[in-house]
Amino acid sequence: MAGPAQPANPDVYCRAIAHLSQSLGYPVLAEGISPLRNYANLNPNLISTYDLILRNPSLAAKLIPDTVIRIGEMPTSKQLRLWLEKHQPRQWIVDPDGRNLDPLHGKTTHLRLTVEAFAEQFPSQESVSSPYLDFWAAAETQVRRSLDQTLGQMDGLFEGKAAWLLAKTLPPETPLFVSSSMPIRDVEFFWANGNSGIQPYFNRGANGIDGSLSTALGIAHRQQSSVMLTGDLALLHDTNGFLLRNHFVGHLTIVLINNDGGGIFEMLPIAQFNPPFETFFATPQAIDFAQLCATYNVEYELMTHWEQFTNRLNPLPESGIRVLEIRTDRKADALWRQTNLGKFAIDVSF
Repeated sequence: MAGPAQPANPDVYCRAIAHLSQSLGYPVLAEGISPLRNYANLNPNLISTYDLILRNPSLAAKLIPDTVIRIGEMPTSKQLRLWLEKHQPRQWIVDPDGRNLDPLHGKTTHLRLTVEAFAEQFPSQESVSSPYLDFWAAAETQVRRSLDQTLGQMDGLFEGKAAWLLAKTLPPETPLFVSSSMPIRDVEFFWANGNSGIQPYFNRGANGIDGSLSTALGIAHRQQSSVMLTGDLALLHDTNGFLLRNHFVGHLTIVLINNDGGGIFEMLPIAQFNPPFETFFATPQAIDFAQLCATYNVEYELMTHWEQFTNRLNPLPESGIRVLEIRTDRKADALWRQTNLGKFAIDVSF
């Protein structure tokens, strides 16, 4: 199980985890903002749909592990966290940091070393297989097929499809900054395995929304053309980051999911209660982003269909800052997730 990571050398990091997986016969549940999903050719045991798989109670019961090796922080998925908390498998946390990385207070041992150093302790050998690994692989194949078919046929501007299309469309090795709240969760749900070599970047923590735009610009400065995936509130929280424009060298495309508020709060019970929910939780701002971009002399375009969107993602420009706005319906998208995320694994059979 590998959480979010920004390794200095993604290729070496991914090879180390692939070596562990193949030596032990373990599936690798790979967080969406880990580079693992973008180096899939190195590891045939990657599982990207674990959040959806674990929504099926019978599958979740069959897949209970005795032992978990966790690389770094806990993945974002609430389903995964609840599953681990309920069953309390023996966990080995591999991370050189001295922080407490056990928010679930389970049966854990922290090995304070890098995954590369840990993997070196396992001799090279032929890949090991197991019924447990085969179960995960079969579920991944079936759920991924169903998910890709559903999103591929979707014409409406559902915000989760933006993350799915970024995985399939961006040029190889594009630096990608993913903002907090729903964007990072949509990447977790929908980002498919591939061989793009894309390196995700992110700000984690209670104040992860702070400085999102400035961080993305810092990543893109003097680097390969980069992309930011963000919601409207996260972007508004740091709009003065646009003042860096006169000093910025390179290109940043900002994929703006504008659902007029905090979409993540639609997942909470308080969403059923209005007026307090809209005023104090969703906090819609009703901003005209075309005018805002004009204020900072930033290029702007409203996306009205998915073909237009993908055409703007590959190739990317070489210079400047631009905003591609996708206007979505916050409540309709929240209802889609609530209605559909639990269905993709219903018919999975071994």
